Amino acid sequence: MATSTIVSSDCTVCGDAKWQFVRAGRDLYQPGDEDLFRLDRCLSCGQVMQNPLPTPEQLSKGYSAQYAPYQPAWKQNGWPLWKILRQLTTWRRMRRLQRYGKGRMLLEVGCGAGDFLYAARNAGWEVRAVEYSFALAETLRNELGYDVRSGDLVPGLWEHGSFDAIILWSVLEHLPNPGEALRIASAYLKPGGAMFIQVPTLYGITQGMRFRDYWALLDLPRHLSFFSKECLAALCDRAGMRLTVFKTPFLEIAWCYFASVSNYSAHCPKPRRRAMTILSLSLFSLLALPMMALRAWRARGTEAFAVAVKR
Repeated sequence: MATSTIVSSDCTVCGDAKWQFVRAGRDLYQPGDEDLFRLDRCLSCGQVMQNPLPTPEQLSKGYSAQYAPYQPAWKQNGWPLWKILRQLTTWRRMRRLQRYGKGRMLLEVGCGAGDFLYAARNAGWEVRAVEYSFALAETLRNELGYDVRSGDLVPGLWEHGSFDAIILWSVLEHLPNPGEALRIASAYLKPGGAMFIQVPTLYGITQGMRFRDYWALLDLPRHLSFFSKECLAALCDRAGMRLTVFKTPFLEIAWCYFASVSNYSAHCPKPRRRAMTILSLSLFSLLALPMMALRAWRARGTEAFAVAVKR
């Protein structure tokens, strides 16, 4: 059985090197690929991350598959289900921006196909963005006229202290050094400005065991890290920010369960077994709704929405 060959012995939060195995899985979008990706928990701070980290070749292959955030909902004709769900997500994110953000200058890191960027611009924000995909960045520049830089977020793209709000929706979990990314992003933020963050939590890793590799939260090898409130607060503090909000909303928890059912439906090759398993997993997910609500109330859900304020 093949595994990664680059050993990551240091925790990206505390720098320690003592690990406890949590679970492992494969890339659902690469059927037949034998690479197994392992998740370990740091015994010092509790951070969960891939250990060893995947190789550049494995990551390149992982992102070469059809990747849902790269489909632009803002210019899709009609209302397929995926567009409705994406528009609902964008609407909820805009409500969070309106509640916790103020000002007019906004930077989105990892804007994908530009759905949130498009909505923020229509709401009156002056938007800038960084997107790793050169093709998507070029599309947003050419079709919408937005200032979107391609590649990684690095110093020198704009003046420091230029932005009132910086957005990292589902970004930190994809980065091998999330602390460094937060430090660079924080430098672009004005004092008192807000950084909006969405990440998968380490609490969700131990849930969904019966879904096995189909558990939507995993998304291996693309998700490298999984965060607790304490770990995220420590990273923000080192970046000169104070974590003020950390919530794990009920809808994100429910989405994870039912998206996992959809994963099984899309990848299970045997029709009869697929039908029976989908039925049982759907029933299990429905019965788990009260537990999902309890986890949301205790901030122990599968995905977290967080806000950090620049000191």
